[in-house]
Amino acid sequence: MARVFRFAKTGLQAKMLRSFEKLRDTARADLLVSASDGYAAVAGSGAYAMPWHWHDCMMFILPSQGAVELRHEDRHEGTWLSPDRFAVVPPNRAHETRAAIGAHRHIALYVTGATLRGLDGEAGSLAEFHRRTRTTVLARRTSAMRMLQRLSLRDGHGAYGTSRVNNALTSALLVQCIAEVMSGEMVSGASHRGHASALVEDLKEYLTLHAGQQIPLDALADRFGISRRHITRLFREGTGLSVGEFQLRIRLRTARELLSGTDLPVGEIAFRVGFESGAALAHAMRRADGRSPSDVRRNMARSSKT
Repeated sequence: MARVFRFAKTGLQAKMLRSFEKLRDTARADLLVSASDGYAAVAGSGAYAMPWHWHDCMMFILPSQGAVELRHEDRHEGTWLSPDRFAVVPPNRAHETRAAIGAHRHIALYVTGATLRGLDGEAGSLAEFHRRTRTTVLARRTSAMRMLQRLSLRDGHGAYGTSRVNNALTSALLVQCIAEVMSGEMVSGASHRGHASALVEDLKEYLTLHAGQQIPLDALADRFGISRRHITRLFREGTGLSVGEFQLRIRLRTARELLSGTDLPVGEIAFRVGFESGAALAHAMRRADGRSPSDVRRNMARSSKT
């Protein structure tokens, strides 16, 4: 199947070709992050699926939550893209993409050859980038790329700020993608097991960010698009903890940090990390490691004097 699309009849080629102009001009307004004459960034989420096609431009696809399966003519088997890796698909390479089970978000960044040639002159030689991307490749996604991608979106849905700001962020993201391909680590495709690991990491990140809130399993199931039972099993297998146990650990860790690093009253700290009272926080801390909030502060005071 890998080369069938390459040598298809002209009529089929035209049907399967999605030109840069078509990608840019027909993108839904709420999903178009930014666009110019030479590049376009389009957000994707939900029940996303794109059948076999190709572009006359280069595509970078960057998941930020969940996973996307990518099939392409350079590899017979599909490969899973998760938030720790991104793919670069060269022009005129047939491919298809679809979201995995569960909630997902991604950005697809389309770049014309003229734009890349311009960068070649402005940013120095891109010879190594062009050498590495003769075929579809996967690269490790760094924290810098994650931050730029988050800044490019508002809560993962739609553009943030003015068009000028969005274009600047997309330009920075493009340059960072190119830099990671040139000097970063190339990776292999993730398996279904890798997709499960990515989902667990997404769950951990979400629970950590909302550690001070009561988040029932039903709410997690709705957000991540999988059943309560599936979340419970995957999380236990991936962390050795239940969701509730993980939440408690995060809350207690944050409470200890606040006790050691601030003068906030115990009751205020308890409220911030999701306990109903200082007494409830003290009880949970004693059960966890035998130390009360006052013990933590006394130990901190002793260590600061030595």
